[in-house]
Amino acid sequence: MISVIVADDHGIVREGLRRLLESESDLKVCGEAADGREVLEQVEKHHPDVVVLDITMPRLSGLETLERMRSKHPDVKVILLSVHSDPPFIQSAISLGADGYVLKNGRAAEIVTAIRAVTRGGSYFSPAVAREIVEQLRAPRRQTDEPFTLLSAREREVLHLIAEGLSAKEIGVELKISTKTVEAHRTSLMRKLGVRKATELVRYALRHGLIEP
Repeated sequence: MISVIVADDHGIVREGLRRLLESESDLKVCGEAADGREVLEQVEKHHPDVVVLDITMPRLSGLETLERMRSKHPDVKVILLSVHSDPPFIQSAISLGADGYVLKNGRAAEIVTAIRAVTRGGSYFSPAVAREIVEQLRAPRRQTDEPFTLLSAREREVLHLIAEGLSAKEIGVELKISTKTVEAHRTSLMRKLGVRKATELVRYALRHGLIEP
């Protein structure tokens, strides 16, 4: 049996994925998660073969969750679910070690194919994503606005929480750091991303799918 954790912040999506996967004789859903931190807890608890991970998650984005999983659980296969087929998302996913990237507008059965592919040691990318990868290899384009190469891990985390509407004090409590440290990270974020207001940080996070509108 292939053990799978399903991670999406929408309960209906998780329920649909669970039903789909458990209709297959070789797949078993061993856990569910509604946000990035919960994903890490579930992986620590269940040690699954595969995590099906929404790229846009509360508290900790899918990409940030993927990066942390790669450092602590390198053997767990990770398939990202996304509505985005834009080069920055795909590039980030590949550079952070995703084993698969499945678009949400594809066929439901595609996720089953992806899970089986990655557990056999391969990878799986939705056709539109694969085409984008090929195009990038044929004619590389310089990505100047790619969110997960500009920032440190802590800066990404602070950006995510700012975009979710938390104050500096609340972010400090959440991350167990001082308010001054949060403000320093915010200043660094604004400098690196070339923005002048906190509201522009939120727009940046929305534009790059770090949070949902």
